[in-house]
Amino acid sequence: MFNPKSGKCINIALDLGIFGERSFAKGIEDLAKSLPEIVAGQPDAIQLNPGGLKIFNSLNLKTDVAIALRLDVTNAYEARDIEYSWDTANLATLRDAFDKQVKVVVLNLLNIDENSRLQEQCVQNIQLIGAKCREEGIPLMVEPLVMTAKSGTGTTSVGDVNKIAALVRQAVELGADLIKVDPTVPMTDFGQIVEIASGVPVLVRGGGSVPPRELLERTRIAIDSGASGVVYGRNIVQHPTPAKFIQSIRAIVHENASVDEAMLVLEK
Repeated sequence: MFNPKSGKCINIALDLGIFGERSFAKGIEDLAKSLPEIVAGQPDAIQLNPGGLKIFNSLNLKTDVAIALRLDVTNAYEARDIEYSWDTANLATLRDAFDKQVKVVVLNLLNIDENSRLQEQCVQNIQLIGAKCREEGIPLMVEPLVMTAKSGTGTTSVGDVNKIAALVRQAVELGADLIKVDPTVPMTDFGQIVEIASGVPVLVRGGGSVPPRELLERTRIAIDSGASGVVYGRNIVQHPTPAKFIQSIRAIVHENASVDEAMLVLEK
């Protein structure tokens, strides 16, 4: 799933409908229509749930795009006051990862307002499925996310470099083969995340919607800080021209373009 020339990865997250929040699926309401357009942008990977993988396979698209398969489900993103936060994964779903185009599976490692029970559940998911992944030779991407919950509006990311670094290191120690993580605030601290990952490739996450130039600027800083690529979802799929936006990100990640040069790709 890494580009052979740049050694980096652009992963477009299309697993957004699993999180129980309808607005997340804006732009990809009909996956059968959305998938061909996303693939046309030439990402290195796309992130799907088992249901999305089934739709992808039904389309018989002529592509060798890698698939990152999410195997857990959480209620953490729901825009309502929830009784308790949970993240669940079932070992039986690992069978879906035997599909020939699945190159990695994805699991959360969540720290939401220091909720130790939720984090414990994520750790158990990673230990159980991670052990089986190693047995089967399937790489594991862990998504360490530090977030805070706001009443009635769901969760938002916390960009504190120290909290993110602690969770990233926990993911590394649990056996992650790849890390998918939020940007730091300020983004210039992101190099510390790459360093503490101790050689495990780090992909920066897009998170909530931001203007295109801001996302490209963040991408440039991440790559300059040693990131091995990006995992972008809503910022891409909700853009009027997703394929063109992917091409502009490719310009930075794979061709070492400047932000201005990438903006020209997006705007032409």
